[in-house]
Amino acid sequence: MKVLVVMPNGPEEAYAPIVEAGHEVAFGVSGDTRFVRMPDDELIALAGGASCLVFNVASRHVLESLPGLATLVSPYVGFDKIDVEAATEAGILVCNTVSPLTPVANSEAAVTLLLALAKRLVRRSARLRRGGWTDDADAAVLLSGSTVGIVGLGRIGSGVARRLAGWDVRLLAHTRTPHPELMAELGVEPVDLPTLLRESDFVTLHVSLNPQTEGMIGEAELRAMKPTASLINTSRGLVVDEDALVRAIRDDWIAGAALDAYVREPLPSDNPLRDLDPERVILTPHAMSGTETMRRRTKSLIIETVLASLRGEVPDLALNPEVLPRWRGRAQA
Repeated sequence: MKVLVVMPNGPEEAYAPIVEAGHEVAFGVSGDTRFVRMPDDELIALAGGASCLVFNVASRHVLESLPGLATLVSPYVGFDKIDVEAATEAGILVCNTVSPLTPVANSEAAVTLLLALAKRLVRRSARLRRGGWTDDADAAVLLSGSTVGIVGLGRIGSGVARRLAGWDVRLLAHTRTPHPELMAELGVEPVDLPTLLRESDFVTLHVSLNPQTEGMIGEAELRAMKPTASLINTSRGLVVDEDALVRAIRDDWIAGAALDAYVREPLPSDNPLRDLDPERVILTPHAMSGTETMRRRTKSLIIETVLASLRGEVPDLALNPEVLPRWRGRAQA
């Protein structure tokens, strides 16, 4: 059977176990390429005859145009760029590659960005490189005694809370599904979003992208924050209104921001976020959680998931199990 890997994210030789199992592996992009913007018709042409596709983008048009496709594997945790509903209708099983290390890496990334903002890390480094030494304007924020607001208290949000437990901070959380016992264990105060925004010195976002969270941080929410507060987003770009955030920084509604996710990725060269004061706004290329340990584990998960599906076995990371009765017939065709 044919497997198309659009983004190998490393050496193609790593996919040798699939070939050794008697399958053909084709690659859409060679080398260590993280993000690919591929027209639908180009993807359809590449994936023609494939039983399994490894990619994180698939529209309804693509899925309906690949009658031989049985399984789609996202090489990332996120799958918001895959039309899962269309896949289910077509009988295609969708999987992602989340592992127990995923929330650990993501929560570490958020705390790292939070600390970089609090300690004015970029500002201080830039001043030194310009030949200076220190200045009162470089004064950092004492995290002890600060208030950190966590939006979304799933595995990543709760991981952030655990990692900040020893910093003597006040932790607030706004979550769609409160768990009183977990919040008590973490020392987190449950609050509504307006309260969290109004009282937090740092707001960190850890929600999945859905109709309720898209654009949830817009002009009104940014204006509600303290002028000394900062925003951290390591979730999904569409959760934040980027135009409003640009105005919030330029007009000093808030003090700073750290972003690892964007509406369009890679971030376009003409995006106004790039023009903001780099000493106040940290921009990272949606790779803060990409440790070498994570890369190795993700590659293993991709191969395990692909091989299981090609054997007709249900992968552990199936996202639409309701499709299984139809998928089995499609996978064996």
